[in-house]
Amino acid sequence: MTAMRQQMPACLMLLLLFFLGTPARGQDAPVGESDLKAAFLYNFTKFIEWPAEAFSNDGAPVAVGVYGDEEFTQNLRSLLADKKAHNRTFIVKRLTNPQDAKTCQILFFRESETRKMGAVYDSIKRLPILTVGESDDFLDQGGMFNLLFEDKQLRFEANTAVAENAKLTISSKLLRLAKNIRKGAK
Repeated sequence: MTAMRQQMPACLMLLLLFFLGTPARGQDAPVGESDLKAAFLYNFTKFIEWPAEAFSNDGAPVAVGVYGDEEFTQNLRSLLADKKAHNRTFIVKRLTNPQDAKTCQILFFRESETRKMGAVYDSIKRLPILTVGESDDFLDQGGMFNLLFEDKQLRFEANTAVAENAKLTISSKLLRLAKNIRKGAK
């Protein structure tokens, strides 16, 4: 099992390279932090199942709401523009109002916006919305996935109880890559 865990960062990097290996990117272009986070969001989507009622119809896109800066939102929008998961395209929008969260399937909270999770959580805690953040206390606030850098690698933690309460099914393949898994509710 230890050898498998040591190989997981390499598997993630291969997924990242596949995700970012589009003709629009130059061969020597460095991979930025925003690109890594976008790759994680995209790959999370591929390994999570939403209930049918999470979407208005079978062709509805995956709506990604971002609480954070416009630059990151634009970058994420660009990186997900030609991607699909579960035969659905993506739309990315910057959010400022907690009520807008209800129209999304994924919410991403930049570190500077984590404080908004508290206001949003009560209104979405039973809705099938994946919540992803990037601060030390994000899982404590009801988040499902928390991104963090460890030894210069982007890793993630998961709170499976919160995801189960929201009727989201996380693949065991994805959970095997998690640095830490919490099974307790908020």
